Amino acid sequence: MEDVIQNFVEELVKKAGIDSMPEDFKQEQLANLKIQVEQRLGMMAISELDEAGITAFEEFMAKNEAPDPKVMMEFFNTHIGDFEAKVQDTLTKFGQEFVQGVADLKGTKLSE
Repeated sequence: MEDVIQNFVEELVKKAGIDSMPEDFKQEQLANLKIQVEQRLGMMAISELDEAGITAFEEFMAKNEAPDPKVMMEFFNTHIGDFEAKVQDTLTKFGQEFVQGVADLKGTKLSE
C-alpha cells in the first residue's frame, strides 16, 4: 500500500501541473501530500467499520502500536466489505479535490 500511495501522490502532482517546482520543495510537498492521503484513507476506513469492527480495531491497535501497513490492510479487508473499491473511490475523490484546489489557486494567482 505504501508504494500505491507514493505513486498516487507523485501522479497527482503531475496532474496538477506542479511537478516542476524545486526538488527540495517538491519532496517536502510530496511528503505532506502523502500524509494527507493516509489520513483520508484512515478516516474512510474507520467510518466504514461497524460496531464489532470498531471493537476489533481497538483490540488490534492495543496489540499493535505501530502496525505494519500490510497487516493493517489485511485487517480492513477482513472487516470492511469491498474495501479495495472504497480505497480507490477515496483516492479518486481526494485527487479531484487536490487538482481542483491547485487550479483554483493558480487562477487566483494569475488574476492578482
